[in-house]
Amino acid sequence: MDQFVKNVNKILNSLVSSGDKILVGVSGGADSLALLYSLRAFSKTKKISLAVAHINHMARGFDSNSDAEFVTQISEKMELPFFLKEIDVNRECLKLKRSFQETARIIRYQFFNKILSEKSYTKIALGHTADDQVETILLNFIRGSGLKGLTGIPQTRGNIIRPFLKIYRNEIESYLNANNFSFRNDLSNNDSKYFRNKIRNELVPYLEVYNPSIKKNLNEMSGILEQDEFLLSQRTREIFKQNFYFKKKDEKKIVWNIYKFRSYSVGLQRRLIRETFYEIIGELQGITAFHVDLVVKLFHAPLTGKIINLPKNVIVQCSYDVIEFRQVLNRFKKNNIEREILTVPILIPGVTEIKNVNIMVQTQIVEKNTNFSSLNTKLEAFFDIDKTGSNLKARFFRAGDRFCPLGMSGSKKLKSFFIDKKVPQNLRHRIPILTNEKDD
Repeated sequence: MDQFVKNVNKILNSLVSSGDKILVGVSGGADSLALLYSLRAFSKTKKISLAVAHINHMARGFDSNSDAEFVTQISEKMELPFFLKEIDVNRECLKLKRSFQETARIIRYQFFNKILSEKSYTKIALGHTADDQVETILLNFIRGSGLKGLTGIPQTRGNIIRPFLKIYRNEIESYLNANNFSFRNDLSNNDSKYFRNKIRNELVPYLEVYNPSIKKNLNEMSGILEQDEFLLSQRTREIFKQNFYFKKKDEKKIVWNIYKFRSYSVGLQRRLIRETFYEIIGELQGITAFHVDLVVKLFHAPLTGKIINLPKNVIVQCSYDVIEFRQVLNRFKKNNIEREILTVPILIPGVTEIKNVNIMVQTQIVEKNTNFSSLNTKLEAFFDIDKTGSNLKARFFRAGDRFCPLGMSGSKKLKSFFIDKKVPQNLRHRIPILTNEKDD
């Protein structure tokens, strides 16, 4: 057993388990083909089963079709289940408004996960190498990434494994050539219009002039930073779990006390904001350092009623001594609109249910000199029916609403009253308002 195979065997011991059903993403290039051959070689001893998935991006005409045919033949020769998806990625770029490589990545993972759910595979194996790791670290560094970005690609993430992440491309090609394994060369890897290619073909060789061990050093740095990132992420989650989090049918909401939040260091504050976003959405796609900075500033200069709109319909709103994060769904918006126009006639005497907010209103007619007692005086009110009339109704807050508070000669804006009573802005449309037939 040569050194390459020994290394792969050792790596697989920590990544696969007996009985695993592994879907291998195979492009036809050296990295993914070597991964497939390696997994195939150990499939019996490690008691794992394999399947192959390939995406024809339809971006290189005849070459793309030839890649698909090549992977198909390899899979048939190995007698492995084979899954093929053909999709015009350039066309999808226009729909998603993203780069070719980002669009291809989204489509690739959607395809793999669909197969996993439908065919009960347990893991996805991908052929990313130590060279890919170096390119990713440099790419993130140039973009101004934080600590997490500088850790690069994780060897495992969920059900994804990357057995070759600590193996360099020249080792892989030597293994293929020594065993006379053929593979396809993607000429687009030399096209400098892709930023990653410029890093691979121009920046890395340039850095090697200054430090011939730059690849090795960057990979070692990635390992160190990964441990630091794990420690900080663990601390962030511990703090997050101490805070109130709940879900409702129409919204997901997380509430932070402003003063407690500000007691943490700014570095932790930034992480907690990202963690809050992740808990609501399930991913961090779309939220940038710019968004995080906006929210940090809101915590340090809170203004009641101030709203920040984040990606994925997440709203951050300041409400007195707390700041709320919530995802607003279309149904929730619709319900707010319905509340603004909804009116509910009040039965007198009788019981009226205001379904939208789960409130029951019970009325009865009593004589002026009748003795009346209640268990909770805060939930009862007495009106002169000769003045109000018997056609009362309940509706919800509208802009410009005014009323005459007891003991005042003039009127007051209902909005001002809500502010005085510190009623959060997002709850004001959930409070029924009792009016007469003339809406007074």
